[in-house]
Amino acid sequence: MYTIIMKCYRTYNALIDSLNTTKGVKDIMKAVKREHFVKEGYTHCDKPLLTIENQTISAPHMHAKALEYLYPVLKEGSEVLDIGSGSGYLTACFATLVNVYSKDISRRGKVIGLEYYQSLVDYSIDTITNHYNHLFKYKSRFKIMEGSGWFGYPKKSKKENYDAIHVGASCDSIPIYLVHQLKKGGLMVLPLKLNNDKFHTFCIIKKDKNNNIHIETKEKVIYVPLIK
Repeated sequence: MYTIIMKCYRTYNALIDSLNTTKGVKDIMKAVKREHFVKEGYTHCDKPLLTIENQTISAPHMHAKALEYLYPVLKEGSEVLDIGSGSGYLTACFATLVNVYSKDISRRGKVIGLEYYQSLVDYSIDTITNHYNHLFKYKSRFKIMEGSGWFGYPKKSKKENYDAIHVGASCDSIPIYLVHQLKKGGLMVLPLKLNNDKFHTFCIIKKDKNNNIHIETKEKVIYVPLIK
């Protein structure tokens, strides 16, 4: 995903403090350091940076938006699916918020990251192992693996598995299997193409207790397409 804003700050924490988001989101973004997930570039700037193979980590203000929109369901014990997990930055944020490493099984969340490129899967696992190894304490509760994510995980499942689903690539329609896999009361965020618009629209999808779907549109964004 890309951004037009390219403001730079003296420190990473100053950058995070400048973001128009909640304290909870700022706290988690300070706890998971962006500098650990990039190969090069000034991490105190609000812009995408390279990871590997010309792939990028998103601008901090876009990470903040995704976290903010999903934050109401990112609680201890929640289960999260991260589609297009890329560098693993947001995946690590999700894992920290839902406490995948809790000794108390009733408070221990679960996060699954799916990434199309195996090289990025390996890169993200290595990064998190080197800097946030405690997240892998219970390997069944935190996984990053290869896959497009269009059909969710498990693939084509209709079981309601997840409190939160994040899609980090653009879609021309709402992936139906992701809707199936969203729990009642769950939230999904994704960039969606609406009405032949040049840009995509960041959308929040909510499933209510009666399995009805509600869509809230947010800001215009530009993302790379989700590979099926």
